[in-house]
Amino acid sequence: MAQRHILVDKTELVLNVEGKKKFEVVNLTYDQIVRVQFDKIKDRFLFLQNDSEAITIVSSKRGSIIFKKSKEKSFFEDYKKGLEKFCKDNNVTFTNNL
Repeated sequence: MAQRHILVDKTELVLNVEGKKKFEVVNLTYDQIVRVQFDKIKDRFLFLQNDSEAITIVSSKRGSIIFKKSKEKSFFEDYKKGLEKFCKDNNVTFTNNL
């Protein structure tokens, strides 16, 4: 069953980041987030390259955290809407390169 990896609150993001062996929970308040950006990427699956999208969250606490559409298919559009609203409400730098 699919599980959400980005939870958006009024002033905080809760991220489930995939590590080598397990998921790590990262809490970021709006003042710890440097920028959020949406990008087009070339995603590889076995020997195929497909056009895809990625969400990059850059923070002062953790560095860059990337979520790819190929791994987050069922929730990706919700993530984009929620993060865009979060950035607008909290004056976080937001870039949409799609």
